[in-house]
Amino acid sequence: MPYRNFVFEKDQPFHIISRAVDERKIFVEESDCYRFIFQMYAANLGKPNFNLHRANVINVAKSLLNGYEISDDLITSEHDPLVYILDFCLNVTHYHFYLLPAYKDSVPLFIKKLNGGFAKYFNLKHNRKGPLFISRYKSIPIDTDFQSDAVSRYVSVTNPLDMHQPGWRENGLVDIEKALRFLEDYKFSSFPDKIGRRQSKILAAKEILYKYGIENYNNFVKEFLKQKISLPKNLPV
Repeated sequence: MPYRNFVFEKDQPFHIISRAVDERKIFVEESDCYRFIFQMYAANLGKPNFNLHRANVINVAKSLLNGYEISDDLITSEHDPLVYILDFCLNVTHYHFYLLPAYKDSVPLFIKKLNGGFAKYFNLKHNRKGPLFISRYKSIPIDTDFQSDAVSRYVSVTNPLDMHQPGWRENGLVDIEKALRFLEDYKFSSFPDKIGRRQSKILAAKEILYKYGIENYNNFVKEFLKQKISLPKNLPV
């Protein structure tokens, strides 16, 4: 359930953060990341079908990320999309979404289905029991264009870079070009989609992304990274 007692109104964007219990590392193995990607798609429309083999799920997730249609027999569609995902990032112990409810209070249902379904898979694979995610996820309503741009950057740029260079927020980036290459190559975030290298089926339709998007995203990111470059130590004062 969310931290705050408010209504998730339709067309009100939200920043969602859900963390694993005890800071457990749940997004380390690629197979687990791909399963979560598939679960995102399935939970948004219904549920996965039975008897899906692990290798098939990985291939389906790769297809979804690369913008391909998947067979209708892989999931059971039960409803229209619950949410429209604008940005996402899987970050070792937690995940971030910037999303739009498709209708009133659809976000809690989506998160419940997503976290519950992935937990069942993860616990079975890793021979564990009990909750996988902290019960209260964080939800922050986004009201202005400035907030929207900041959250998109935070989800698609800032959080992936935490895996590339831990501590960069405090110490600055060592190499902008390497940072950009990491962002472009990291499959489990929306950054490749935001710069036009990919058209994932996980994200919202183009017209919705355009409405909440940032003009010239490449320059937007590069200017941000330039401000975060680390300075040489022991400079004369």
